[in-house]
Amino acid sequence: MDFKALKWQLVRGVLARRLILGTLCFAVAMFIVSFTRMAYEIGTNESIFVNFDKCSLDLNLNHYSHTKNLTRIVIEELMNKKMISLDSRTLSVSEGSDSDLLTLRELGIIHAFGVHRNQIDHELDFKTNSFDFILSRTFNNVPIPPLLVLEIERVLRPGGVSAMFVGFSTFNMGSLVRSATPVSLLLRSSEILHVCGIGSFALIVFKKRLENVAFFKDYKLPNECQSVSKNKPFMEHIEPLDQKLNKITYLPKFMNVSSRNRLIYINIGKDELEVNYPINRKEFNVFVVDYNVSAFSSYVKKRGVTFVYHPGLVEDDKNLAPSVDNGDYLEAPLHEERFEFVDWFKETAKDGDFVVLTMNAGVMHLKVLFELFESGAICRVDEMFIRCLDGVDCRNSRCKDCSSLFNGLRNAGVFVHRRTTVYSII
Repeated sequence: MDFKALKWQLVRGVLARRLILGTLCFAVAMFIVSFTRMAYEIGTNESIFVNFDKCSLDLNLNHYSHTKNLTRIVIEELMNKKMISLDSRTLSVSEGSDSDLLTLRELGIIHAFGVHRNQIDHELDFKTNSFDFILSRTFNNVPIPPLLVLEIERVLRPGGVSAMFVGFSTFNMGSLVRSATPVSLLLRSSEILHVCGIGSFALIVFKKRLENVAFFKDYKLPNECQSVSKNKPFMEHIEPLDQKLNKITYLPKFMNVSSRNRLIYINIGKDELEVNYPINRKEFNVFVVDYNVSAFSSYVKKRGVTFVYHPGLVEDDKNLAPSVDNGDYLEAPLHEERFEFVDWFKETAKDGDFVVLTMNAGVMHLKVLFELFESGAICRVDEMFIRCLDGVDCRNSRCKDCSSLFNGLRNAGVFVHRRTTVYSII
């Protein structure tokens, strides 16, 4: 054998070993990434329930029998945890979809539909954002499991919940994680809420996120959303978004708000209530929510105005240290780094109040708006004013333009106005 041939065999052998070693390292890396991502999603979501020894949904498996099937037990527990309701538009995707439909209707869920696994070809024959709850017991039996997950996520409404049963052979932590990881990796706009083992299945519950303002109209709000139901008759009279005269049709024109318990005005940001509002500002309990305390020192000392410190509204990386004398006009302790706006809002705005909310369309302000929707607290807001300038605001993935923001809110039933001119009355 000549020297060149020997050299080529040596080189080829080294390349082959490197290729095999590289492939092995890649496979190990992918497993670690998959496991890490699963662990991260579980570890960073406070609402998740995870228990690898028993099902942490507290399912009463002692009652599991032919007369009380597993589907019924899971549905009942999810209903108890307010994840689904009797008016939820529901879809069952499984071999036993007929049995699931019977169970759902026996439980009082009448808007229920079923799809047999043999009917799943390329996509589910339903529109995007169509269902509030989807049950699947066929992940291991469909030809292309990833297609099933993606299609379930597509037809699920923002805020909707899906429960999937994924089979695994041995009940231990490793097999449970391996069963849940493929679903976790496939989800594009949802978060895992719950993972547990039931018999030979892993139960995986996930919720679809509210990703952009256009989906406000599809978001599942509470059954009794008082502001939306009260304002529905007046939505047809609200001013058009493209009007030139900036003439606003205020809600008190159509309803008597004097019977409300309190009048509350909440201003998130640096702008004030419209000067032409038909109710005198002095009749409102005014709350100014912002991160810059010193900028409002001249306003908050006035009677009836309460300043609420919200450090999360900072739009950039500059952390402005608040400097103000503590007084009875200041809420939200300054030493607390984390301020939960929704919790404060629910404590401040009660049922029976008339609530006006105004804000800008900045990134952090819109984060507050999404929190109001996802918590259902938007149902306590009667009238909204949002200042949104094309080319300045709404330039992120959640809010691409001002029109989509206002159309999404109005289609959801929110009585919202687009602000252009602002006057200081505080």
